[in-house]
Amino acid sequence: MAEAPLISFEKVWKTYGEGEARVHALAGVDMSIERGDFVAIMGPSGSGKSTSMNIVGCLDAPTKGRYGFLGIDAGRLDRTRRAILRNLHIGFVFQGYNLLPRTTAAENVELPLIYRGMASGERRKLAMQALGEVGLEGREHHTPAELSGGQQQRVAIARAIVTRPTLLVADEPTGNLDTARSHEIMELMTRLNADYGLTIVMVTHEPDIAAYARRTIAFRDGQIASDTLRAEAA
Repeated sequence: MAEAPLISFEKVWKTYGEGEARVHALAGVDMSIERGDFVAIMGPSGSGKSTSMNIVGCLDAPTKGRYGFLGIDAGRLDRTRRAILRNLHIGFVFQGYNLLPRTTAAENVELPLIYRGMASGERRKLAMQALGEVGLEGREHHTPAELSGGQQQRVAIARAIVTRPTLLVADEPTGNLDTARSHEIMELMTRLNADYGLTIVMVTHEPDIAAYARRTIAFRDGQIASDTLRAEAA
């Protein structure tokens, strides 16, 4: 029996407002993403890409339809259970890094482990390992102000992967970086996908960043306009 996809949308709708003010952010979307995939989600403002990412990350639920994650009908879970699923299985990377400013790199990376009640010695060991995986050996005592933008995003990625998530959700992860630092971050994410089999779903508006993904899904008017597999990945 074939393994179910990690992520599946079945006729997913997301509607905001009522009456004449009602807006269909997603309109009957069907989509599946396999374990180990690296998918870029693109589309103009208001296309549905951010709404789809919020549902993928268990930050929101469909109005209608089924959102399957890990074989669970995650869209039917209440907020508390979605939060538990999210905290156990999903790491997040955002455009703005979201690091605590007066906290060292290692302490920022440890945060998800603190929420899990892990002992301090084990937390520090795992944080140091994650910082090494993103190329920040020797920077563990630096605060965000002492790090470049690219280094701050590496800390954010280390924080996202320190719990060994099933899925990494990245929202415009290079939006605040220059071209050189952007490509360094994307090379890192490509390596994490290849070496660890980490499933990555990334929202971006930049075609050269989307090109790092093996698959690009483009949204328009709340529906999937195209779903393209990179030639060498086909």
